[in-house]
This record gives sequence, C-alpha cells and structure tokens, in this order.
Amino acid sequence: MNHQQRLAESAERAKQAEARGDEGLAAREWRSYRFIRDAARDPEELLAEGISLSMQAIELAAANR
Repeated sequence: MNHQQRLAESAERAKQAEARGDEGLAAREWRSYRFIRDAARDPEELLAEGISLSMQAIELAAANR
C-alpha cells in the first residue's frame, strides 16, 4: 500500500467515525491521518516547525507570569 492509499483510507475511517457520531474514534483516526501525512514531510521542515512552536510556547508562558 502506498502513502496516498494509506492517507485516503485513514481519512475515510475518520469520516465514517464522524458520521456515526463516534467523536473519540474520529479524533484518533484524524490523528493517525496527520501522522501519515507528516511522515512524507521533509524532516528539516518538521524540525523548524517544532522549534517555532516551542519558541511561541515559551513566549506565551513568559507573558502569563
């Protein structure tokens, strides 16, 4: 199974769970979808995004003191 197939199947499972009203399962399926999607991203891009989010969290924490 290729990446696009895995992504499509994961999205379909999430949509089915939402249609049944199973919010917990839908959330897990969408999280799985994001993991599959992110697996194809450039590692340097993911690292830069993580660093940026960490810096924002530090700034927000400092502002709340």
